[in-house]
Amino acid sequence: MTQDNIKTTLLATFCALGCAFVAVVAEAAPNFKGKRINVIIGSSPGGGTDGTTRLVGRFLEKHLPGKPRMVFRNMPAGHGVKASNYFYNRVKPDGLTWMGGASSYVDANNLRKSVVKYNPTHYKFIGAVLRGGSVTTINKAKLKNLTDKTMKPVIIGTLDGSRSWAQMLAFGKLHLGWNIKFVVGYPGSAALALATRRGEIDGFGTSAIAIHKSLLRTGNFQGIVQIGEAQDGGFARRQTFPDVPTMPELMRGKVSGLDKEAFDFWTKASGIDKWYALPPKTPEGFVKVYRAAFIKANKDPDYIKFAKHQFSADFRPVGASTITDQVGSTAYPKLTIMEHIRQIRIKAGLPSAPLSAKQLERLAKKLAGPGLKVKAKLLAVKRGGRFLHFKNKGAAHKAKVSSSRSKVTINGKKAKRKKLKAGMLCEIAYFNGGEVKKVSCSSR
Repeated sequence: MTQDNIKTTLLATFCALGCAFVAVVAEAAPNFKGKRINVIIGSSPGGGTDGTTRLVGRFLEKHLPGKPRMVFRNMPAGHGVKASNYFYNRVKPDGLTWMGGASSYVDANNLRKSVVKYNPTHYKFIGAVLRGGSVTTINKAKLKNLTDKTMKPVIIGTLDGSRSWAQMLAFGKLHLGWNIKFVVGYPGSAALALATRRGEIDGFGTSAIAIHKSLLRTGNFQGIVQIGEAQDGGFARRQTFPDVPTMPELMRGKVSGLDKEAFDFWTKASGIDKWYALPPKTPEGFVKVYRAAFIKANKDPDYIKFAKHQFSADFRPVGASTITDQVGSTAYPKLTIMEHIRQIRIKAGLPSAPLSAKQLERLAKKLAGPGLKVKAKLLAVKRGGRFLHFKNKGAAHKAKVSSSRSKVTINGKKAKRKKLKAGMLCEIAYFNGGEVKKVSCSSR
């Protein structure tokens, strides 16, 4: 080999080593100074997924290298399917886009729908949070009925039985002998709380601490069971409900075989609340930086203060390895387990599968009775147009605006609910305590 060839070879080798070193350093310690990071949220503004994602994003801005700017994009539809399909198939794994999701996005039943074109086990999870598991509250006057089948059953309202707390009660009905009858079709916790106060139903479940407090303050209601919070391989009682037993406590030693497998699967799946992830194939250097920033955010006193004030005293972080394991072990369970849980739902008197939007709309109308129509001034518009407050014949009313089912117009033109503002004069067609069918407003 000539002297010139040796020099050329050495130069090429040093260049290759230098380039490799620079690449490793760049990947190991990326800096986002001056960058804009896109955050995909698979739900409408104002909900729990939206709220927690924006809070996490606000503090990731603070703790990621270079303090980038977060730009949030809501893509609601199909229990997160629209956003998840986009995130999985179209987002570049360059560290400039992450997603905030919910348990329904990784639910085994939803993942088997033909419209799903993503696999959440491929995500690079940053971390997750828990706001406290759902608690079921019933009217104290019906406590005896719960365990005495010679009495009238306790009437439990629910959407369609697909929520974790409803499945929890289905296990209770079949394995603990609870005297329960389900009524499906209630659109959400607000409508369920109203129906409970009116005596239309005896109880329901939710994780929303504000709704529980409003019922418990009356002195007429009591928590009977809770999902609890996943901790150290088990489930602990929420700080705000220390006297209410968890379902794993009550079921201990009560099931075996396939029943136990199904219950253990439900328990682990119920430990998932809100999560945050980078797309598949994101370089490990970016993943490490995001996870480190998430850990720092969760030690930030301001973050803790806002999280506990906005959500509940039970709010706490979940590490990346834990949420990765939870999703990996529950997203695609054995078909025998899925079928067994489906049979439990049927035996308990719940629909065999989540109901369609049209089915739920018909049931909601039936439960709500004749619709109401009123011309009124909006007194308040809360949570990005999600809730409207106004008066009908002198009485205060509140109605929920759906991002997909409610028709919203302003000055005769189609509009999004976030454009609704207090002070607008509107004609509102709605179900008392339920959902708005149509709202036509004038901003003039």
